[in-house]
Amino acid sequence: MSSLEISVNDALTDPTAPARAVQRAGGRVIGFVGADVPVELIVAADAFPLLLPAQAPGPTPRADAYLEPSFAPLERSIAEQWLRGSFDFLESVVFSRAHDSAQRLYYYLCELQRRKLCGGPQPLLYDLAKISRPSSADYTHGATQRLAQRLGTRTDTLSASIALRNRRRELLRQLQGRRRQTAAPSGALVERIGRAADCCDANQFDQALAQWLAVAQPEHVGPRLVLAGSAPADARLHEAVERAGGLVVAEVGDHALERLGAPIVCDGDPMAALSRHYHALPYGSRASTDRALELLGQVRATRAQAVIFWLLEEEEAAIWDFPAQQRQLREHGIPMLALTRCRWDTSDGALDSVRAFTLKHGAQS
Repeated sequence: MSSLEISVNDALTDPTAPARAVQRAGGRVIGFVGADVPVELIVAADAFPLLLPAQAPGPTPRADAYLEPSFAPLERSIAEQWLRGSFDFLESVVFSRAHDSAQRLYYYLCELQRRKLCGGPQPLLYDLAKISRPSSADYTHGATQRLAQRLGTRTDTLSASIALRNRRRELLRQLQGRRRQTAAPSGALVERIGRAADCCDANQFDQALAQWLAVAQPEHVGPRLVLAGSAPADARLHEAVERAGGLVVAEVGDHALERLGAPIVCDGDPMAALSRHYHALPYGSRASTDRALELLGQVRATRAQAVIFWLLEEEEAAIWDFPAQQRQLREHGIPMLALTRCRWDTSDGALDSVRAFTLKHGAQS
């Protein structure tokens, strides 16, 4: 087993262990929720950034006492852990305004703390806007500056923190590039790598990923599929495809491997470059992007032969793009499996449907 796979296994077994170690040693740890939170500001504040992890699907009695059924399972899981005290070691947590469920959770936690019904770290909101117009970009620049002030970001180290995050962006770009080859890495392994990345020490994880990319020999072949829709809790959908002889070669959504975007070019003011990047990042429910064309682009780039839509019962963002995405695929003759109103724990027969679809498509290929 490679050092990368060991790091990934350790991180997914105990996602907060590296962050807790930093806190015990006297360091700052700041959590975040959402693909479009500027981790660079956290790093430049001399803090360890931790993407709040989901717990395994299961009962959430504490969260259920306060959250409506419409809350997404990820945010419900985070609320359950918060109310249990699992995040008390964090100094603060940054929530993205561009993701509906994360934004709502921020307001609920603020109110629960105000009423002294829960403790935990200080919730902070990254109040970015995502509309493609100058006023929205200006607003996001102001929001980025305000968040930097709240976090204690050092502007003299911001360029270095952007360079650090750019290294991660480049490594993930290379990893996604491997998936576009005829023989690709395991989709389940790639999903685990993407989920573990922001729980680990950045230097150690990036070094392990770079070493793995240098020597790994992808051997997986078979029907190539794209997974679109809601973010799954784990790699079970990918594993179901692989057990049927197929391979997930890309994800489309806020959980996509390329969710950090392209490397940021700093051509003067690093704060301005950072705010421009997150304003334009095509993730989050409020992003201005054509997701039907994005999906078709991923299918073509990866030479995928079919698409699986997996949409949660509580899905309130990706579901709006679903009809246009379906039409685009039908017009281009691309087979699809539509699984809607799904359970996060996949106990509804979704895995059987995925395996059957993959086997059927493999037989027709």
